[in-house]
Amino acid sequence: MHLLTATADRRRPFRLSDLPYDEHWEGYVLGQDDEHRYLWIWQGFNIRVIAVPHGDTTGYDHAWCYPRDPATVEAAIEQWDPATEDEPLGWHKRATTKPRRAPHRDRDRAYNQPRCRHGDYLHGTCRTVNCPDERDDRRRALPESV
Repeated sequence: MHLLTATADRRRPFRLSDLPYDEHWEGYVLGQDDEHRYLWIWQGFNIRVIAVPHGDTTGYDHAWCYPRDPATVEAAIEQWDPATEDEPLGWHKRATTKPRRAPHRDRDRAYNQPRCRHGDYLHGTCRTVNCPDERDDRRRALPESV
């Protein structure tokens, strides 16, 4: 994966104005890997990071919504390694149904654990009250009654 926010030795801070702008998607290109281009899109109430298959102009495979706080998104993208990490951190909504799976996810098992639909790890606590995924996970962990 080549994120435009990365250098050969480490990740570096970036400014959106320094990144290429995609006219079709109306967003900034963050980088690409063998399967997807990653873009930052400003939306009404949030910022969305999307994974668009190369050559596709009709839809995206994965998307994550963030609060409308550029610093939060920048920090998440700067730390994310799409080759080994399924999804970036810090999002509050997965805008697509299936979670992304990194091609080399076995290299970072601690990072790639099941998450709820709000981005929190299922073994932790979701920041959303009454998260249905968290309730379902707790139910599965209960011993069956006789």
